[in-house]
Amino acid sequence: MELLKNSHRNTWRVVCEHTRHVREGSLDPALTAWLAAHGVTVGDCVFPLVCRCDEQLYTGTLVDGHGRVLEYLANLAGQDGDDALDDVTEALGPKNPDHPRHDPCDPITMALMIQRGLAPSPEPVPA
Repeated sequence: MELLKNSHRNTWRVVCEHTRHVREGSLDPALTAWLAAHGVTVGDCVFPLVCRCDEQLYTGTLVDGHGRVLEYLANLAGQDGDDALDDVTEALGPKNPDHPRHDPCDPITMALMIQRGLAPSPEPVPA
């Protein structure tokens, strides 16, 4: 699918940039390692949302290679009980591209579109 609107291309570009930074470990190698340690195949995922909340605390959303949407809270300081990786796929509502009111400007919707081949692949990441 060709992205005709600037807003859709902008969303796609941001999702691709987040994906590249997490996959390469250039955002924070410890975050990439944390995801892998929690069973995430980082190279198969698209990362629509990544937020650094503190020095070693990240929250975000990823779409895995099976199309599941997972929200995570990664405390890289190693404090037990502060981490979370939750499957929220069933609660997507309009973020799901199959929903009649979906919006490709939403990063999660765009990530799902990328994983389903409805939008260009994040590889190579646009310049």
